[in-house]
Amino acid sequence: MRIFYFPTFNTILVDVVAWVIIHLSIGYWCSRLPLSWFDPQKWLYQVFPWEKGGEIYQRLFRVRSWKKFIPSGGSLYKDTFSLQRLSSYHIEHLEHWLSESCRAEFCHWVMMAPGLLFFLWNNVELAWGMVVYAVANNIVPIIMQRFNRPRVRRILEHLRKQAVAEPFLYADQNPETAYLNSYC
Repeated sequence: MRIFYFPTFNTILVDVVAWVIIHLSIGYWCSRLPLSWFDPQKWLYQVFPWEKGGEIYQRLFRVRSWKKFIPSGGSLYKDTFSLQRLSSYHIEHLEHWLSESCRAEFCHWVMMAPGLLFFLWNNVELAWGMVVYAVANNIVPIIMQRFNRPRVRRILEHLRKQAVAEPFLYADQNPETAYLNSYC
């Protein structure tokens, strides 16, 4: 399937430049897609029973121990939403966070596909290495989204129930403080 032949150094250089362009281009493209396309209620973004509310990722990968060290690619683009930390526990903010989390997951799924292009100019072994890189580099953020989204959903569900059960208390109280004091 190899079509282009370059000296080894040039092949490595093309691989590096190609990945930078691919990641930045797909990241930018995804950041400009309408947020309405990323409905957390869609099948792909639901919590599947085997995920056990996201805890499967903690058991298998110890997500809590390393997720704080993973940089956010969204910070490279203008006017993007940060998923690094929950900056507010207001319902609207959490709903926005969920949609942005779906966008991030979608973006990383899309970033895997171009790994197959590397068969055009790499030998088979190195091309498969590029596919492995594509999966390894993108599965980590996907795991983070799949781990965090159920947790945010639980917070959101609690705040919605609290708002319905105690609307006057909720209106007078900072939801962040109320939730954190009772559940953290």
